[in-house]
Amino acid sequence: MEEHVEAVNRILKEVEGVGAGLESEEEGWGGIEEKVVDLVLDHEEEYVDEDRYTTVTVEAVNVSKEGLLKVVDEASDEAPDIVPMEKKGKEDTSKKKWPKKERKKKFRYESKAERKVTRGKQKAGNKARADARKGNS
Repeated sequence: MEEHVEAVNRILKEVEGVGAGLESEEEGWGGIEEKVVDLVLDHEEEYVDEDRYTTVTVEAVNVSKEGLLKVVDEASDEAPDIVPMEKKGKEDTSKKKWPKKERKKKFRYESKAERKVTRGKQKAGNKARADARKGNS
């Protein structure tokens, strides 16, 4: 048992020695380095594809409860940092208006007498059509 404990301790010392060597070389892990990419905002690009001509406008915006807000350049000190964008379409903050539904006509069963009259009319029509097909006039 003592031999096993000594073997485990030797292995742990080796692992700690390897780990210490890595830390001294790299001076610890500093995380993933982020590359800062300078994005060009507020620009227009034009694309032509066969018969189609398209212009794309890229703008910086902030999103809030009020909607999309356009970010103004830092060069102008007079204007505020955020300017609300124009809303497309009419501005209606009231509740949504649902279209009126037509009420279904209440279904009523025919009485026994009404069903008998309807059945008689159908039989008379069917008999007339059958006679017309047979040539019995």
